[in-house]
Amino acid sequence: MKQYKEPDELRKMPFVIRQFRWRLPLELTQLVAKVTYKKFGDRIDTATIKCFVPDRGSEIEDTAVTTGQKDVLLAALKETERINLPVVELGAWRGATTTALAAATSRMIYAVDPFNDYPGAASDMEIMLNRTRLMSHVKHIRSRSAGAADALADERFSLVFIDAIHDYMNTWFDFLIWEQLLAPGGIVVFHDVDDHVGTNLACRRVLHQKNYTVWGYCPNIVAFIKSPGV
Repeated sequence: MKQYKEPDELRKMPFVIRQFRWRLPLELTQLVAKVTYKKFGDRIDTATIKCFVPDRGSEIEDTAVTTGQKDVLLAALKETERINLPVVELGAWRGATTTALAAATSRMIYAVDPFNDYPGAASDMEIMLNRTRLMSHVKHIRSRSAGAADALADERFSLVFIDAIHDYMNTWFDFLIWEQLLAPGGIVVFHDVDDHVGTNLACRRVLHQKNYTVWGYCPNIVAFIKSPGV
């Protein structure tokens, strides 16, 4: 598997190097993302994609994913059932989407979340673990994206749900790492494609990848399917 430098690791470099290797690229890409921002649904022909939900729907407790977005996520999960490979979720938080995924499939669900660097992380992790403790096919990996990908490097996945750090550098990094482990015909789903300019820019880059096409969209969530045989 090709290795990429995780953005968080760049923050640990000496101050001067860190400014050029992490801070400057971060701020420049976020600026580009902001200046060129356009709602993702305005960049695609929603009439030609397989799953389109025009309305976000209502809020769901303990997650920023709304009912309409959840419909797209679960539809993508159902579409990949034929592949019969595990699912990975980056950014489990309190486990609301984790349990929704697990309730809709018997496939293994890897919930990746380090639960650190913010107030209340321990409490959030406890809520997630309590929510999923009776689901034997859910496994929590307490690690950042790169560490989890290394631990699961021998696996291949049918669905990857990216809902972690929403700046451009981290979102694009997550895609580069996990798309290598996504099976042909599998689907990668991004949350916050409209509400975070960095994720929006990263998804625009995915849009121009020859081996990925838009499969589903609801405002603030988009799903790309990987070409078969890739």
